[in-house]
Amino acid sequence: MPYALDAVLVRVIGAVNVTAFRLSRGRVVLYRFRGTPSVRLTQIGEVPVLDLLMVAYLRDGEDYVLLVPARAPEPEWLRDVRDAASVTLEVEEGSVRSAVSVVGAGEADAEEVRRLREQAHDGATTREVDADVFPVADGAERSAVAARLLKGASLDERYDMRKARLVPVARLKVR
Repeated sequence: MPYALDAVLVRVIGAVNVTAFRLSRGRVVLYRFRGTPSVRLTQIGEVPVLDLLMVAYLRDGEDYVLLVPARAPEPEWLRDVRDAASVTLEVEEGSVRSAVSVVGAGEADAEEVRRLREQAHDGATTREVDADVFPVADGAERSAVAARLLKGASLDERYDMRKARLVPVARLKVR
């Protein structure tokens, strides 16, 4: 039932966004859906990750909990993460998410969009974090962690997690 309510709310917010966007002739978006945040794994154990490896996560207190689709085959990197004692990840923090975004097609609007993008990037910092890895066991522990994550998640994070059937696979404790 909670998934149905989230889905209805997302559709209503989307409809209001479309209406505001059309009435303002493409200048206003009232709510930006962020989706589930992701981190970039840069090192697993002592081995640097050469590919761009972005992994969905949600925070559980100070910990990062990595999420993967439940029905997808287990990726190779996940086995490596489970076997490793630690990982290094890149986290983007402090990104600006404004309530109203201005969008346009004219030259003056393009300057405004460029200025707003630079302002958003100025507020965001990327930092590397070292973390110890604790695999999340299947079954009861996985369900308990997922329920706790859903309680603290925003509407769009909850919706994304349920729609993509993301499940927790590893807890990363920051050192």
